[in-house]
Amino acid sequence: MTTLLIQARTPLTVALATIALLSATPTRASPPSVQIETDVQERSYGVYGTDAEEIFGSIQRQRLGAEAGLAASGLTEAELSFSLSTSTNAASCRLSSVTLRATVTVTLPQHERPRSLDTQTRRQWDAYEALVEFHEYRHVEIEFQGVQELQAKLEQGSIEAAGASAEACNALVERAIEAQAAVTRRRHEAFHKTESAAVREAQSALRSEIEDVDARLRREKTELARLAAEIEAVEAEREGGARALEALTQRFGQVLPPPEFERAQELAAAIEFSTEDLNELVVTRNDLVAVYNARIEARAHLAERLSWTR
Repeated sequence: MTTLLIQARTPLTVALATIALLSATPTRASPPSVQIETDVQERSYGVYGTDAEEIFGSIQRQRLGAEAGLAASGLTEAELSFSLSTSTNAASCRLSSVTLRATVTVTLPQHERPRSLDTQTRRQWDAYEALVEFHEYRHVEIEFQGVQELQAKLEQGSIEAAGASAEACNALVERAIEAQAAVTRRRHEAFHKTESAAVREAQSALRSEIEDVDARLRREKTELARLAAEIEAVEAEREGGARALEALTQRFGQVLPPPEFERAQELAAAIEFSTEDLNELVVTRNDLVAVYNARIEARAHLAERLSWTR
């Protein structure tokens, strides 16, 4: 049996053993019988933290895939081995049968203390964990697709190699695996390119939403400051009228001479008007404060979503 392990690393640090197939010249002899055996093993690594920053810091420290600078969250490692039987003569060997054995190990994150997460963070973590699993099992599908293509090509016709020993056929299959490796590797890279583009697009959309919210918050903050200044001015006006009315009362008592009586009526009317104006301003301000606070909360949710979009 000859075992070949080829690893290809991608931007998400997915180490992938890949396989290949060969083009062979068919002869009148029967094509080889090609069987596939698969084995998928799953393992996990511990993740800690109670918010996105701590959780992704924990993932980064795992150095999954051993590539510096990349925060891989999952890892798919595949190994293809094969065994074969041949028939030989003085000049060549011919493949009679081939068994391809594909072993895939998928490593996924698992939070060690999920009950320590608040409701929102737990929801975000569960969604992210599911996305990582989906991502890695897409790599598994790509691996098995390559094995199936190799099987189909090997079964297309009789395969012979010059040389009277089985080693010649063995080398021929190894070259086939190396050729398929390039095909499978390109598929993994194309998948990562598509996934990365989708993540960047989602991040860009969230950042645009946050920028729009920030612009609205700035306008609302300016309006709140204007309302606060207007409320202060109306309060000062009302208090000034109240002091003037009190001064008249203190000077003349409850029975005011005609000129002072008219002045007192004017002051009372102004105080009533200021009070009504003040109440309207306070209601407007309170309504805007509610809108402002709700927008701050919405921004926090957007920022949280952005921190989990990776």
